[in-house]
Parts: sequence; C-alpha cells; structure tokens
Amino acid sequence: MEWLAGLDTFLFDLDGTLTMPVIDFPALRRALNVAPGQSILHALDALPAQERAAKDEIVRQAEMEAVHKTRPNKGALELVRFLQQRGFSTAVITRNNAKACKLTLELLGLEFPVVLAREHVKRVKPAPDAVLQALELLRRPAGSAMMVGDWHDDISSGRLAGASTCLVTNGHEIGPSEADLVVETPHHLHAHLSLHLA
Repeated sequence: MEWLAGLDTFLFDLDGTLTMPVIDFPALRRALNVAPGQSILHALDALPAQERAAKDEIVRQAEMEAVHKTRPNKGALELVRFLQQRGFSTAVITRNNAKACKLTLELLGLEFPVVLAREHVKRVKPAPDAVLQALELLRRPAGSAMMVGDWHDDISSGRLAGASTCLVTNGHEIGPSEADLVVETPHHLHAHLSLHLA
C-alpha cells in the first residue's frame, strides 16, 4: 500500500460512489429494452434519432428522480473533505446528466474544481476521455491520480488513462476487478489514505 503515498489527485464517480446507489438499473434496462450488463448510454447511442430521444428522456427522468433520494455514501463526505483540506486535487466524473449532478453535489454540500458530466465529453466511461480531460483541467499527471468508482467502467476509464484505480463495492459481489484497490465504502478508502498520505 506504500504506493498510495505517491497520489495527489482523486477523481470520483458520483452515483454509487459518493452517493448511496439509488437508481434501479436492472429495471431501467428493462424499461429501455437494454440487455443486462450492457451500457445504457452506449445502447441508446446506436438507436435511430427519434427512438433515442424518447429513451434519453426516460433516463433523464430516472436521474432527476434519484436526486431527491440523494444520500451520501458511508464516509464519502469525510473522505472528500479530508483530501481537499490537505490540498489534494479532486474532481467528479459521472455519466449522469449535468443538471442532476449539480443538484446532487449541492445536496451533499460538496464542491469540486472540476465536474464532468456526460454532456461534457465526447465519449463517456469506460473510455478514458473524461479522466484525461479532468487531469488536463487540474494540470495533474495520470501517474499520481486515482479514479474511484463503483463499477467496472470506472476502473477501465482510469486504467486506460494511466491512473491508479479504486473499486467501491458497496458490499456487493460484482465479480473480478482489475482495480488497484478494492474497498467496500469510501470510509474504507479514507482509512487506507489516512495511513499513507501526508
């Protein structure tokens, strides 16, 4: 775990990472006729424009409804404040829509110098675009950054960008992961970082 001491930048997924998981993605996939395990956004990208617009609205409504159920994940607020108070660079990278993301962060009482929602990037996670863009805006190298998320796509985006990665499982079994670190909640990541960061 000594490698944690070399980190100075932390990029966070939002839903299911900084917040408790709220959206019922299996139900949403059924409503959209998207296969289990398939990326909803990528599936919608392949649809004809009119059908895509209608299904995009279903996704947007689910995201906006989830805002009103926002609860911080265990230890998330303490972790972010711990990092920011010590001067580490932080950002949020989410596939959520920008309005829902903004409202969620306001409800959590968190501010980040860089927040990238799906409207802000050409290719969403698992592509590395958002991670690379966040690092460019923060003026930080990938080698000292960690991408923290609750799904394989978060880990893939971080790895493809050259960053370290941390998977937050929320107590669920989500299969093998290539993440450099696997924790149950942000509270557990905070415990690791407290031991190794100056």
